Amino acid sequence: MKLVEMILNEMNDVSKTQKKFFILLMKTIVAIYGQINFRSLSRCSGTAEKTFRRWFKKSFDFGEFNSRAIDKVISSESELVAAFDQSFEGKSGKMTWGKDYFWNGCASRAEKGLELVLCAIVDIGKNIAYSLAAEQTPYSDRPVAKKNSEKINDYTRIDFYLSCIEKLRLQILKYTKYFAFDGYFAKKKFVDGIVAMGFHFIGKLRRDANLKILYTGEQKSGRGRRKKFLGKCKLNDLQGFTFAGDVDEKIKLYSGVFYHASLEREVKVVAVRYMQKDKIGTALLFSTDLSLDVFKLYRYYKARFQIEFIFRDAKQHAGLGDCQSRNKESLSFHFNASFAALNLVKIQEQLDSPTQEQIRPFSMASHKVRYHNETMIDRFFSKLAPSVTLIKSSPIYQEVLNYGTIIFRSV
Repeated sequence: MKLVEMILNEMNDVSKTQKKFFILLMKTIVAIYGQINFRSLSRCSGTAEKTFRRWFKKSFDFGEFNSRAIDKVISSESELVAAFDQSFEGKSGKMTWGKDYFWNGCASRAEKGLELVLCAIVDIGKNIAYSLAAEQTPYSDRPVAKKNSEKINDYTRIDFYLSCIEKLRLQILKYTKYFAFDGYFAKKKFVDGIVAMGFHFIGKLRRDANLKILYTGEQKSGRGRRKKFLGKCKLNDLQGFTFAGDVDEKIKLYSGVFYHASLEREVKVVAVRYMQKDKIGTALLFSTDLSLDVFKLYRYYKARFQIEFIFRDAKQHAGLGDCQSRNKESLSFHFNASFAALNLVKIQEQLDSPTQEQIRPFSMASHKVRYHNETMIDRFFSKLAPSVTLIKSSPIYQEVLNYGTIIFRSV
């Protein structure tokens, strides 16, 4: 936990008691199995459950904490892209703040529960994502629209998503200007908002997108409007696209600059042709940066998927959906604490590996076993062994630490 202490010492608005609690919290989250809630945190840390409930209601700048943590492993040569996505969390009870109908991708339907959104920074070279900050989506308090009635409130969830990114705008711009999103966010209002913040939008289009081929020939002299388009792009034969190159034997890239009718702007489009079960499939990626390299655009959007592994590991190993509280502040603290614990494990692993060649594939399950073993051994030593330092220097200690792990197991 020296990394946590180092980062907290760099933050000015964290009191000594809050630092002590936060170090204990991070150590306990990464060490215990099963559900991670107030009761289990109390049982495994020796601290009262009421203490965790009280501290979870207090504010903490997770954006700054995670940013300082990411700085420990990011260099000026790192190729980075920002990512943003939502995650559905089931929650029982009627009084939980923010409970509403949200899209659940696992069930492929809207269900009642909680939704949180996460901003992350993806290191493309290392193929790993770090969470920056998460925020819970509020429930919809707009009245049901009646026939011939006027709109009372125009604030939508798209506005909320933009507000989340606006809060972290300066921290994200410190790393990159490219922001990758999935196909849901390819909406004019959202794309315009992201571009207005100073980012380049990278996303995915529908296969029936209304793309118009730009006219680049000579214009007729005289009066009248100048010709802008040659017509609508026919995606079946990739009209208006030019071949850019092969990614591998099964993936080919075609690119072109088109006018998107719905977005009302020119965008650079990359058509990804791939083989799938003896059939040719096509995916359309796009960027608002018309000069972006085709292969970079492809890599940046592909790297966006690393944010899904953050959600997976946080749910399986950091107790993302286990919060017992119904309070807005406590829920937000719990979500961000889960992501922060996952961040610390990833960053500590890279700090322990001096070179890129020594970095192993990341396995949160193995780290969980290792930290759990370490906690149990320290507990036994504190009760039974008088000379802990001498025992820890033995190779047997490392062998016991790695017991049950996947990657760290000695040969």
